[in-house]
Amino acid sequence: DLNDNPNAFTDAPIGLIINHALLNVAAVAEAAPARITSMFTDQLTGFDRQYATWNIYSVNSNSYNETWSDGLAAGVSQAQVAKAKAVEAGNAQIQGIAEILEGYYFAETALVFGDIPFSEVNSLDFPDPVYESQATVMNGAIALIQSGIQKAGSVSAANNVFSTSSTWSQIGNALLARYNLALGNNSAALAAAKAANFTSTANDWDIIHTTTNYMENLFWMFEVEERQDYLRVQNSYMSDLINPASSIYSGNAKTDESGRFAWYVDQSNGVSMNTTDGFAAVDRNYPVVSFEEVQLIIAETAVGTSPGEALTALNAVRTSNNSKYGGNFDAYTTADFAAGGMVNRGLSTSAAMTMEIMIEKFKSVIGGPTYHDVRRNNNLIGTRVKNNNTNVIPQRYFYPASESSSNENFPGIVDQFV
Repeated sequence: DLNDNPNAFTDAPIGLIINHALLNVAAVAEAAPARITSMFTDQLTGFDRQYATWNIYSVNSNSYNETWSDGLAAGVSQAQVAKAKAVEAGNAQIQGIAEILEGYYFAETALVFGDIPFSEVNSLDFPDPVYESQATVMNGAIALIQSGIQKAGSVSAANNVFSTSSTWSQIGNALLARYNLALGNNSAALAAAKAANFTSTANDWDIIHTTTNYMENLFWMFEVEERQDYLRVQNSYMSDLINPASSIYSGNAKTDESGRFAWYVDQSNGVSMNTTDGFAAVDRNYPVVSFEEVQLIIAETAVGTSPGEALTALNAVRTSNNSKYGGNFDAYTTADFAAGGMVNRGLSTSAAMTMEIMIEKFKSVIGGPTYHDVRRNNNLIGTRVKNNNTNVIPQRYFYPASESSSNENFPGIVDQFV
């Protein structure tokens, strides 16, 4: 037994594996992908060294090796192992949670890379998994989440990684709303958002953060401990929309954005992220899916068929803003969007309401979901393109170098602006 190392374990309990699949969500939702997409949409500004080049979209295939791995190797694979163990143990609840997480990882990876491996992922029978279409993967992810809801829907989604008052059914439906919206299935997105029943920010699927070492907010960690001032709010499109001193300030007689500006921006210097008591505070929980996102999906998808319902959802977010940011967010009326109304912007009533909904979401939801929106609606809100050699923001991530060198079915390089 001299060559048997008891520390080189080859298996782990199901609880540890599902916990890894849960914890890894932070790597996809809150870490580098959130910073990258927020720069691409100009919610935040890459200011120094490699982030100055990210800011103008100067990246290459090596830039995304870790993001690909976090989605598929650390995400999908661990969810699949947990699912297999749950099936073997006859534990339907863990199986359902694993299926929701597996669907989440597949969908989030496909949304930024396009076509990716799906049905042949993590199988010894397919060392070179084929790439399947983005729509196929997205619909497959939706089916996984729906299956997971059937098995684990009534179970609380709160655990040692996430704080939430929601059940897995609510979280699963919130994700279904996001992914159906991305596919253009507006009626399905509306139905799922309603089924999620997010009535307040208590429903947020929040990654728990504390002042304990390695449990800090990842934006705080990046700014304070790792790369100070690489990433700022300074001069970003989002910052200008909420800065009362800006020429494109989005406030009006019913909207005072000064509290939200202070939430995002360090008021001592006016340029950095607020790491003291704002969105990047050390112990600020980070929402993977939020009340604001779900309500604004309802608002966007209901505008054409039920404008009253859309207005109610938008005003629910504005009411929540009063509590979250302070300042003033009075309820809008239909007249505010009609010709001559304070937020009409020279558009039809329906188009003006849609525009306000999308601008509110841009100011409320950091990272991935906003990146999906800006690409999906052809930059309806007019966020800035920060490279003079293109008229669009990056439409996708490059496939990683790790994939081109290891998979015989690698489809070849696809330009980031396609």
